[in-house]
Amino acid sequence: MSAYLPHRNRLRTSLALVDLLGLLGAGWLAYQVRFDPGAMKLKWPELLASPGLIVWATLSGLLLIGAAELYEPEILYRRREMSIRIGVTVTFWVLGLALAGFLVPAWDIGRGVLALTVMVWALQMMVLRFSLTSWMRGRTRFVALVVGDPESSREFCRELDARPSAPWRPIDASHLSMDEIPGAIAAHQASVVILRGSDEHARTMGHDLAHLHFSGVPVVASSEIWAWLEERLPIEALSPAIFLHQPGFGAVHYTLFNRITRIADILLSLAMLILSAPLWLAAAVAIVISDGFPILYRQERLGQYGRPFIMYKLRTMYRDAERNGPEFASEKDPRTIPGGQFLRRLRIDELPQLINVLKGEMSLVGPRPERPEFVTRLTDEIPYYAFRMAVPPGITGWAQVNTSYARELEHHRRKLEYDLYFIRERSTRLYLLTLLRTASAALVGVRD
Repeated sequence: MSAYLPHRNRLRTSLALVDLLGLLGAGWLAYQVRFDPGAMKLKWPELLASPGLIVWATLSGLLLIGAAELYEPEILYRRREMSIRIGVTVTFWVLGLALAGFLVPAWDIGRGVLALTVMVWALQMMVLRFSLTSWMRGRTRFVALVVGDPESSREFCRELDARPSAPWRPIDASHLSMDEIPGAIAAHQASVVILRGSDEHARTMGHDLAHLHFSGVPVVASSEIWAWLEERLPIEALSPAIFLHQPGFGAVHYTLFNRITRIADILLSLAMLILSAPLWLAAAVAIVISDGFPILYRQERLGQYGRPFIMYKLRTMYRDAERNGPEFASEKDPRTIPGGQFLRRLRIDELPQLINVLKGEMSLVGPRPERPEFVTRLTDEIPYYAFRMAVPPGITGWAQVNTSYARELEHHRRKLEYDLYFIRERSTRLYLLTLLRTASAALVGVRD
């Protein structure tokens, strides 16, 4: 990502810091209200003697907030949804503390203290985010001049202007000549020039735009704006050269990162296999009752570099579901067995793929592996589709946590945009963030 673009990570970091201080402050206030000064002299030493409790409470709280996507600007503008996510967060936080208290008896928190802490902390999170969105709506946005193809630039300006989380106010300058652009920048005090259009426009305006860029006025492709706002790379704004010229795509060859994620895949998969054993058993019983055996569904998929492998899933469709040949799943697919939609909704049907991860055929995080016949069709109809196989496929992925099931060609196109962003920005942060968002998607659904 270009260094001169605004960093949403600053917003996330600031919110996380305030949430951490808010949680600690809520706990301190709860103790002050719950106990008189005499009792406090005994309570404080007891609490400080259990640093593990403090670490668990703060760390689990921040992780749950991240999983609920309460650090994402787009969520902050949906106040009703945000309130629900805060409620889900504090509920699971209380359950996590209760479980910790059961496993470690020394970590004893009184019900009164816990109730007061939760109420104050939830109120703090809500007030903070309501105030932040009110401020963001009223702030002065940076001016951005949009140049390039006139029709495409006008459409881009409309889309960008409609985004309340965008820090730019776009002005269509596609009708201006390159000689007029510097004057327009000075007149509007523009902070950035956005290039919208095809490679042909970039080549035509390249020399003048490069002069602007190196004279102190940043020039950025429109794809970078959507990458910042929506964390996806629009296909129509890409060219084959971008995969060679942008250093981010070189991450597919980073041996150290690949080794780190492989170790994480193995450790997390083993832990998840053990912890999910009761779910396997319950799901297996439900499948047998609904449609008999078999419980597992085996299907050929294409992995990294197009290598075929057999992927395992819990069966959620009737045994003769593909008697008419392979086809994409639909939202209310009539081929689904009773309870199958529930298994899909909570991603329980994906659990057997942990075996594929242990075998090295998949990762926990990556583009979803597709069937060979679908890959052939989608590669012919969607540009750059084959590029998603440059990295190991995943049980979950950046596309999966940002969009719902792909049922049409356009849905696959949109998913590819998120997959390409993941491949370019591939990092430990994005790996962990995807895992957290998977938990959120299972609980409250995917935001499209």
